[in-house]
Amino acid sequence: MMSFATPVSRYMTCEVIAASDMTPLPEVHRTLGERAISCVPILDAASRAIGVLSRTDLLRLGRFETKTNSRGMLLTLPDVPARAVLRPGIITVGRATLVVQAASVLLKHRIHRVFVREDEALTGVFSTKDLLLSLVEARDPTPIAGLMSAPAYTIPLDAPLALAADRLTTAQVSGLVVVDPGGWPVGMFTQTEALLAHGVLSDSPVEDVMSPALVCLDVRTPLHRAAAAAHAAQARRVLVVQGRRLRGVLTGLDFARAVAGTGVITTAARSRAG
Repeated sequence: MMSFATPVSRYMTCEVIAASDMTPLPEVHRTLGERAISCVPILDAASRAIGVLSRTDLLRLGRFETKTNSRGMLLTLPDVPARAVLRPGIITVGRATLVVQAASVLLKHRIHRVFVREDEALTGVFSTKDLLLSLVEARDPTPIAGLMSAPAYTIPLDAPLALAADRLTTAQVSGLVVVDPGGWPVGMFTQTEALLAHGVLSDSPVEDVMSPALVCLDVRTPLHRAAAAAHAAQARRVLVVQGRRLRGVLTGLDFARAVAGTGVITTAARSRAG
């Protein structure tokens, strides 16, 4: 489809928010929250990108620190500079890279965004949210039931935060569907909510901090319509329902898989990137 053979420069986000390798982790955490982004490239003294710190990294570090020091809060971020915990390396593409090629890179590395490089400078970010517009333009009528990840990872609304945060890490997903006693979705607990709740007692119920914002669509919904709904809501995932039953989740990487054309997910080979 022509929209997938378009350079990423058409859809990418041009502003790149970065941090110095001397930036303390709590400040990186504040930047992610204030700018509503999922990661920042880390720059050395010469302003060269040397790695990335993401919400996944901060959640893992925060839970480890909390357990090590036997504290009652959900997360405790160590007050160390970014370079002390940074895993070197950053995945980039060029401005002329096609959307379909960038989607394949996202899938290969199981990441939700790739930075766009021009010479030695980072000039943009192409994420699973950005590729939604290419899916809208492609008008793919495929029902989302054939593209979703299933079953969905869920958490009861009265479950303690510590359990929910640990499940994010062990399941290697970025979000859990919060369900009521009948199994109906009532909210989302994602890495964003976990990091925002860093100072909350770890035995508090998930319901206290979950996001009630949801995008729920029927299994028969065409892919392009699901992409349009997710883009309008700035959502990273779409819950797929049939009647009053949650059937699965259409994640950012599921959208990328649809663009890359790598086929339908099975339960055994499902994306665990949330």
